Formats: sequence, C-alpha cells, structure tokens
Amino acid sequence: MKTLISITLVLLTYVVGAQNVVINEVLTQNKGLVKNGTGKSFDYIELYNKDSKAVNLSGYYLSDDKDTLKMYKIPAGTSIAAKGYFVFWANGNVSSKELNTNFKLKQSGETVYLSYPNGTICHKLKYKRQFKNISYGLLPDGSEKKDYLIPTPKAANKTGRMFASDRKGKAETSLTIKLNKNNYSVLIENPNLEKANIRILDNKTDKVLYKTKIETANANVHFAAYPAVKYVLEVGKDTYRILKK
Repeated sequence: MKTLISITLVLLTYVVGAQNVVINEVLTQNKGLVKNGTGKSFDYIELYNKDSKAVNLSGYYLSDDKDTLKMYKIPAGTSIAAKGYFVFWANGNVSSKELNTNFKLKQSGETVYLSYPNGTICHKLKYKRQFKNISYGLLPDGSEKKDYLIPTPKAANKTGRMFASDRKGKAETSLTIKLNKNNYSVLIENPNLEKANIRILDNKTDKVLYKTKIETANANVHFAAYPAVKYVLEVGKDTYRILKK
C-alpha cells in the first residue's frame, strides 16, 4: 500500500508541474528572422515553464489537430528549466538533429495543443492569422492574455505599438521602411532618390486613406490619426501590411 501511495504522489507531482508549462509563443512566417543551429529559418513553437522547478516533458505530445493529440511525441530526456523556455522547430521534419515537430503550422491561424502522455490536453493556444516575422502568444509570459508579438524565442515575450509585414515577401524597389519606435509612424528610406507613390489603404475595403509622393532620401508616413486596425501601405511597387494597436 505504501508503495502504491508513493507512486501516486510522484505521478501527481509530475502532472501538477506540467500544468504550469504553457504554449507561450508561435511564429509561422519566419522569413530569415530567427535561425536554427544550421542557419535555417523555420516556424517554431515556444513553451514556457511557470513553475519554480524544472519539469520533465518526456513522452508529452504537441499537435495542431484536436482529433490527433498524440501527433508529435516529445523525446525522452526533454526537460524545461524553472521559469525557462523551450523551442521546438515546426518544419515537419522530425528526423532532423534538432527537435522538430512532424507537422507545420498554418499561416491562417489554428490551435496548437500540448498534451500529457495519456493524450489529455495540458494546454492549448489558439492563434490568429500570422504575418511575416510577427509572432503571436501570451503577454506577459504564461498569462491568459494573447497578442501579436515581436518574435523572442527563448526570451520574455514583448509587443510593440505597430507592426509591418512585407506582403509579397520580396522588395521590387530600393526603397525600404522602418518603424519609428516612439510614435505611430513609418520611416521610408530612399537611397537612390527614386520617384515613388506612397499610399495608405484600408485593409478590408482597399479605400485610399492617404497618398503622396517621395523623391527625397527619406520621408515619414504617420498613422497616429488612424484607428487601431490593419492597413496596407504601398511604397512604389512594394506592399506592406501595417498592424496598429
């Protein structure tokens, strides 16, 4: 009887610790921003341990399908430090030397599950549509609140006032953009002094909200007067999605 009680207590401690492990951040459009040990960029799933003790995750599962929770089995010997982070690359190649899930994440948004070895759900994260180099997760770490984030694998989650994402994935002109950190504006840099049209459009209706031209080395486009939603910023032939919060 004592042996049975001891085993039960060990199992309860094991489960309670794992309940403090959450899916903290996901990135599904990693375009050269975060790289693995071989210099390649893959989507990732970050776990965070809220517990004051390390948690052994051997035999637990990750999945993006509620009907197949035992999709990717976390290898034996995998543990997450107290108040620590653990990143799994989600490139669908489980045979890789690094820890990679056997499934990929959807850009359109879905739910990711962390499950106990018996297949019951430990934690889940439902994320919204993803954009290039903009992640989504819990803010602050381990909380119930969710938000778009500045990608920070293996580090504390953080967000910004505005995000920009290249819709086409590549630039067609020499003009580039940078977000100004302290206000709702975008700096357009024009090193070759090209003549280009600048337009701000409503993301849903494509209605033109603002337009101008640039011929100088740089110019600022301001979003402070606009509501906190999504916009399209056209800079010559290049198109960006702007997310204002």
